[in-house]
Amino acid sequence: MDQRIGKMIFGISVFGATLIGSSFLNPAFAEGLGVGKITGNYVNVRTQGSLSGSVIARLNWNDTVTVLDKENGWYKIKLSDGREGWVFGEYLSVRNSSNVSRGDSEKAASVGIVTGSYVNVRSEAGLSGSVVAQLNKNTTVNVLGKQNGWYKIKLSDGREGWIYGEYLAVRSSSSISRGEVDRSLIDKLIDFAKSFVGTPYVYGGSTPKGFDCSGFVQYVFKNVGINLPRTANEQATAGEYVSYNNLQSGDLVFFKTLGSSVINHSGIYIGNGEFIQSSSGRGKVIISPLNEGYYKEHYVTARRIIK
Repeated sequence: MDQRIGKMIFGISVFGATLIGSSFLNPAFAEGLGVGKITGNYVNVRTQGSLSGSVIARLNWNDTVTVLDKENGWYKIKLSDGREGWVFGEYLSVRNSSNVSRGDSEKAASVGIVTGSYVNVRSEAGLSGSVVAQLNKNTTVNVLGKQNGWYKIKLSDGREGWIYGEYLAVRSSSSISRGEVDRSLIDKLIDFAKSFVGTPYVYGGSTPKGFDCSGFVQYVFKNVGINLPRTANEQATAGEYVSYNNLQSGDLVFFKTLGSSVINHSGIYIGNGEFIQSSSGRGKVIISPLNEGYYKEHYVTARRIIK
């Protein structure tokens, strides 16, 4: 179980953010197995085909690479700058290079950074278009075109839509700095979690119709591209241990409640001595104090997933 979880968690590192539309999208095809497309966000490229290999690059959804070899569930790949490394097979879709169209390896001329929170992406360039997604501040997208003050964009999952120009800062993909999006992942996570305050508690629930504690944590992290185990006890094995005194926003916090001998409750620390949780006692998603009262007394440990 620990080995499986380790692959699931660390295969999509969030130590930084790789921009969509980066130079990795133009592979120099070489002899090998074919062409691979990344199927996750923040996927590590390592020096060897195991979790012990050091990270040399990180790729995002639909980035395209040349695939050179496969060994023990890992693929050896070649980046456009000539560097070679290994990607865990779960996050790479491989096909023969002759079957990949030119469009698969073309990159957008520009990159856009969303400048507002909960900005609608619509099916058409106008308010009459249906909403296909909502984006938070500092989300980065490919910009495909412009029409009547609206930008056509491509999301990390491959979907396309339109966003009103006032809510998008557009620039060349080569001019954007990594620092502009580094912190945004945690901010996005917390904002998304807070949007569910008041959502009903449902035992076994893991959707916005109703959450239990670990279902809520899992759902929120999945929204930023991070897969966590389903139960609180399993979630407490993910990431790295962090002490109570060193908690930061985005850390997972764990408890033993109702006389349980094992960890049976989880939440997300949001800073200022508070965490957000789906509470069975209150029957809904709430923000609670961590530094006093019931949850301080039943606190067990914390784990850092986003570093």
